[in-house]
Amino acid sequence: MTAFETTFDSAALDYDKSRPAYPADIYEDIRRYKPIPPGSSVLEIGVGTGKASRPILDTRCHWTGLEPGERLAALARCRYQAYESFSLLNRTFQDFHGDDGSFDLIYAATAFHWIPEDYGYRRVFDLLKPGGAFARFAYHAGPDRGRGALEAEIRALYRKYMGTESPPAAFGEEDARKLAEKALAYGFVDIRHSLYHRTKDFTADAYMALLRTYPDHRKMEPSDRRALFDGIHCAIRRHGGIMTVYYTMDLELARKPSVG
Repeated sequence: MTAFETTFDSAALDYDKSRPAYPADIYEDIRRYKPIPPGSSVLEIGVGTGKASRPILDTRCHWTGLEPGERLAALARCRYQAYESFSLLNRTFQDFHGDDGSFDLIYAATAFHWIPEDYGYRRVFDLLKPGGAFARFAYHAGPDRGRGALEAEIRALYRKYMGTESPPAAFGEEDARKLAEKALAYGFVDIRHSLYHRTKDFTADAYMALLRTYPDHRKMEPSDRRALFDGIHCAIRRHGGIMTVYYTMDLELARKPSVG
C-alpha cells in the first residue's frame, strides 16, 4: 500500500464524517450522458467509504469497486452490504486485472488524480466497452467568503507553520476544460465538462476532523501540525464557532468510440 492510501485509511472515520457528499446534479449529468440501465457493468475507482457509490448502485447495475484501504473498504462494505450487485475489491486500480471491454461506465470521485495519467487513461479506455463512458469528478475546497477576519487569521497560521503565502487558486471553468481535454490524447471522444458549487458548514471540532484527512497536513512535523490545528480551532471558536467551506465540484466526461 502506498503512502497516500495509508494516509486516508488511517483517517477512515474522519474521512467518512467530514468529506462532502456529491450533488445529485453530477449523477444526473452522468446518466444523461451515459444511461445506466439495470444490468449495466460499472467500475468505480477509489471507492473510499462509498460517498459516490449509492446513486450508481441504485440504478441496479452490476457494480465493481476498487479500494486499497482496508478500513475505508470495511466502512463501504458495511454501508452497502444489502445491495446484491455490490462487489468491492480491496486493491488499487493498478492491481486490478479486469478483462478489456468489460464495462459500460467507469468513474472515479476525487481519486483519479492519484493514478499516473498515461497509465490511467489508457487502462480505462481498454476496460470500457465500445461506446462506454468515463466520468471523473472531484471537489475543490475554497475559503470562507463570508468571514474575512477568520480567513485572514487562518492564512497567517498557514504562513507561519506551512510556509504557504496565499490560498490556492480557485478551480474554474478553464481548469475543467483543460482536464476534460486530456482524454482526447488517449482516443476518447465527445468530451464534456461541468462545474457545480456547494457549501458546507463545519464546527471547530468538525473542521479539525476534515484537516486530519488532508495528506499534506498529515505529513507536517507533529509539533507544527498541532500548533496549526490549535490555532485554527481557536480562531473558528473566536469568530462564532462555524467555518463555511465553499466547494467547487467538477465533472469531466469522455466516451470510447463505438465500433464502426
